[in-house]
Amino acid sequence: MAGHTLTTQILEQGPKFTIVKVTIKGDSGTATEIAKAKLFDASVYSANIDDKLFNIEYCLNGFSAELFWDATTDDALMSLASSYPYHGCYIEYGGLKNPASSGYTGDILISTLGIASTAYEGHIILRVSWR
Repeated sequence: MAGHTLTTQILEQGPKFTIVKVTIKGDSGTATEIAKAKLFDASVYSANIDDKLFNIEYCLNGFSAELFWDATTDDALMSLASSYPYHGCYIEYGGLKNPASSGYTGDILISTLGIASTAYEGHIILRVSWR
């Protein structure tokens, strides 16, 4: 393997939302963490950059991660626990809104902790909506 991989699959795409599944595979020969890689690229999915995270489901086997809203100075979105399957629904609260800090893009970034030099795997499913 030539480094850690993030593979994206579109599960559903509507006029104002996208559901994507991202599979993360570690490479035991790569001694670094994943550092602020694009997990959700708003421009690919015709998303307005004023997006919100409505749902997340994940299972990270052996490593944890941090998600960020991409901006000139990235904004923390949430922490993802290691080896703990999770399903979060934020529709009732209007979604977790992109704070629209200076230079924001609508992208969601991921950084990992504990995947370096391992073959750990995990998946994240995101439902991102926009106005």
